[in-house]
Amino acid sequence: MIVRMLARFTVASLLGLSAPSAAFPGGPSSDGQADEAPRALRPGFSASMGVSYVNPTDIVNLVNSTPGTTDRVSDFKAAVEFYGGFSLPLSEVWALRVEYAYLLGSYNVASGFGPGEYTFVTHMPSIVGQYVLVNEGVYNVRVGFGGGYHFGSLTQRIANLEDTYAGSGLGVLLDLEANTAFGDHLYGYLGALFRWEFVGGLTNENGQSPRVTTGSSATTLNFFGIGARLGFTYYF
Repeated sequence: MIVRMLARFTVASLLGLSAPSAAFPGGPSSDGQADEAPRALRPGFSASMGVSYVNPTDIVNLVNSTPGTTDRVSDFKAAVEFYGGFSLPLSEVWALRVEYAYLLGSYNVASGFGPGEYTFVTHMPSIVGQYVLVNEGVYNVRVGFGGGYHFGSLTQRIANLEDTYAGSGLGVLLDLEANTAFGDHLYGYLGALFRWEFVGGLTNENGQSPRVTTGSSATTLNFFGIGARLGFTYYF
């Protein structure tokens, strides 16, 4: 209860919102008295674009071991993310969200054989359980935890040589989202998330894996990430 009260006060202060209007579900009644009836959650579709900072350790080690390069890339890399999700209410405070996120990042280095480029992609369909911290009609705040079985690939290009390696594995996420009304149905969406990915054993069509050195373990697309999203939500 204390967490929900603090979240309600914080979001209202940040968004500069007064008491919810009767034009929105959950607002006060026409006689000016607050409507004490529980505010019903509505199904909604969200879409956004965001940026995540990820640390794909094996990919970083592979890039830094490119033959002839003196470049060194940092442990964390900014990657672009595209997101879409549909949330379905389960009760007054619980909802279930089905989402798909697409993450794209790349590294460019100079090698002894010409330019080197490493591009990684992750497809992340997930199911997320959400708990509603605040639902004031004109804005709401939710926290969620979930995961899914994800798929990733790495494309390696050095000079005129190119190969693609793919893998799969589990991924989990913890996120916080806030939605503020532009109208009865259209809301602005702001999200923040932590992500743990375990997409391992990247191999090409011949079953080979890129390796830092001969005899080293297979390269994976495991990483931890922290990100932010900005977009819209449409409530039905």
